[in-house]
Amino acid sequence: MLRRIFVFSASLRIWHWINFLAIMVLFFTGLYIGTPYFTTSSGYEATYAYEKNITMGFIRFLHFSAGYVLLFSFLFRIFIAFFRKGDRLFIPKFWTIEYWQGLKETVMEYLFIKEHRPMIRNPLARTAYFFVYLMIFFMIATGFGMYGLSDPDGFWASLFGWVVWSLGGEFEAHYWHHIVAWLIILFFILHVYFVSREDFTHKNGEVSSMFSGVKFFEKEPVDIDDVK
Repeated sequence: MLRRIFVFSASLRIWHWINFLAIMVLFFTGLYIGTPYFTTSSGYEATYAYEKNITMGFIRFLHFSAGYVLLFSFLFRIFIAFFRKGDRLFIPKFWTIEYWQGLKETVMEYLFIKEHRPMIRNPLARTAYFFVYLMIFFMIATGFGMYGLSDPDGFWASLFGWVVWSLGGEFEAHYWHHIVAWLIILFFILHVYFVSREDFTHKNGEVSSMFSGVKFFEKEPVDIDDVK
């Protein structure tokens, strides 16, 4: 008989989907800002561009608006971490033998060599999420740092301007902003694959859990204390 375990709070699920939408808008508008005519070979003549609402000004407005959503979403994620055990921000315990054993076990599972023990969040997922949070913070810091360049004495320049110059200047900040954006998209692709694979092989509701908050297990997960 499958055991029903509540894993993801409503707050965490709302954050997940808002974060996803903000990142998608940021990624595609960012592509357009970096390469304005990536949609066609030559782009639209100015008159028709206005008719189709794809002027650079409008795209930049969408990009910056989604940037604010991502910022407040990130702050919201930190906020809810203090109110529920299962919503904590986990730092992988790189210094423990158990972490490396669990990581090896998970990799063997994904290589179809050996099935891992039931886990709510396996060590590989914990590690990936940890670095994704760092990448999101990096994108916020570099994004608003570059945004603040238009007003060197303004709030964003004061808060994140140092990030731009610590990377070597505006060009280098743009470069790393672009690279990390692609790393986040790579994570997204792998994330979709792994959660779909987990749901298909173990029938544990991995995909639906981000809608219902619930996962199903035949045996008690080894990390059950993380949510209770």
